[in-house]
Amino acid sequence: MKLYKKTSSKVISVVALSVLSQAVNAIPFAFEGRSLGMGGVSTATADLATASWANPAMLTNQRPDDDFSLLIGIGAFARDNGDLISDIDSFQEADDRRKAAIDSGDTAGAVAALSDMSNVIDGIDGKDLAADVSGLAAMGIAFDSFALAISIRADSIGAGTVKNLSTDPVDLIDPNSGKNLFTLEGVLATEFGLSIAKAFVFSESRLSIGVKPKLVDLQSFTFQESINTVDSDTNVLDEGKKSDLGTFASFDLGVAYDFNESFRLGLNVRNIVTDEFQLQSGQVLNIDTTSRIGFAYHNSLLTIAVDYDLSENKPILSDLEFEELKTQYLAVGAEFNAFDFAQLRVGARKNVASDIPDGAKDTALTAGVGFWLGFNLDIAAVYSNSSVGAFVQTGFRF
Repeated sequence: MKLYKKTSSKVISVVALSVLSQAVNAIPFAFEGRSLGMGGVSTATADLATASWANPAMLTNQRPDDDFSLLIGIGAFARDNGDLISDIDSFQEADDRRKAAIDSGDTAGAVAALSDMSNVIDGIDGKDLAADVSGLAAMGIAFDSFALAISIRADSIGAGTVKNLSTDPVDLIDPNSGKNLFTLEGVLATEFGLSIAKAFVFSESRLSIGVKPKLVDLQSFTFQESINTVDSDTNVLDEGKKSDLGTFASFDLGVAYDFNESFRLGLNVRNIVTDEFQLQSGQVLNIDTTSRIGFAYHNSLLTIAVDYDLSENKPILSDLEFEELKTQYLAVGAEFNAFDFAQLRVGARKNVASDIPDGAKDTALTAGVGFWLGFNLDIAAVYSNSSVGAFVQTGFRF
């Protein structure tokens, strides 16, 4: 009998681990650890090491003694807003019971198991799950009059749902019927960027402006298999359809305004030059402009911040089935600093986008720690009823 733990391994492996295997040609990847531990805030709290992704203007925010920073990180995030994994597990478990009943001559048991399989299909329509795997590396350098950073980031995004639904008894038991197919779509975006920022001082206030020209390479793949047989041993890249979409050039623009030594406002606008790509399926993948604003209070012992997406962010997936994976985050977070040796981080974020599943509306709680051991070590995790994620990063500064 297929238990939940086993099937979870199957489906998560197909959606997440196979996505990772596609990305090994780029770099290992993850979310940025400091911000993840603080609920995802970063627009007004990033530093020389992390500003490349959070807000290029924040390159000017470095400790007085730090002119160089190197960062490498890896992590993953998975969400199952409609509990799709449990449904697939229940379907496969019922299919096992049906087969066992037939082998033992239990007709009533076989009919009952088939009914359970039909009930699962009736309730599975519109449910989806997704996994994001990210990895990054950056090198930042601060000069007397400006700061710059070279960065590389890979984001691998996979989403799955069940299509071609049918409760016909033949379709329920035949994995070759072309019905009840677990369908996976994935995109790998590898970004190479050069961020430059300069600060302008006005009495007690300071205005920082940053820009990040970048090249983004895109690949995509699709995969389908009956939910009767979907398995973690499946090699998605061998059995799916993988294609190179091409490369596009764009840039991000960031602004940070320090009202005084403690209060700061930040704004980051990404992908100011947009693009679109035609997929083999005929669908169009759009790269849209996104923007986020942030406000922070900080001193030597404490940082408190809030970030807000100014618009809804559609998933970088072409299939309209995944429209409900869109996000618009409101995030709050705090960092407690113990003499620059250790940091404790906590936060929360909520998806306030419209027309999303109830599970996607759950508030995600985050926590993280940072240590200086002659090098930086940051560990962070995020959890909600429908999602889980973690990140680890390391580097050094001087």
